[in-house]
Amino acid sequence: MKKFLLIILLFSFSKSYSQTATNSGNPLRLHADSLKWVDAKPPMPPGAKIALMEGNPKEAGHFTFRVKLPAHYTIPPHRHPVDERTTIISGTMYVGLGTVVDTSKATRLAAGGFYLNPAGGVHYACTGSEETIVQISSNGPWGSLPPEEKFEH
Repeated sequence: MKKFLLIILLFSFSKSYSQTATNSGNPLRLHADSLKWVDAKPPMPPGAKIALMEGNPKEAGHFTFRVKLPAHYTIPPHRHPVDERTTIISGTMYVGLGTVVDTSKATRLAAGGFYLNPAGGVHYACTGSEETIVQISSNGPWGSLPPEEKFEH
């Protein structure tokens, strides 16, 4: 099951999501209105959209992508094999730690806010009453698993 979830997440970042090829040392300039949004695949709940901006999350190396989340959207508790660095581009995000979603204990972050979830740390996130866009930047390979499952190396 662990490998299956990781493969599904990595597949969700296949070439069909590719906004650009690996940067290869060339300058890269993107306008927000030119991003190509596609439906996120499991383990993300339905309703989220993803736009890959640079790199390839399933390979070693740096990558950046944006996630568009509808109002009142919840990303259940999960964890990643590498640090997750997230900037709120628009809207509001509530980010909490632990295996139970509890917005009263989550930190509210508005546009311009930033959070870092260390590798292996169990966390969850919820949006407020409006659509929210976040930008995630990290180093691959990337993945996401439920709290009870272990990453295989």
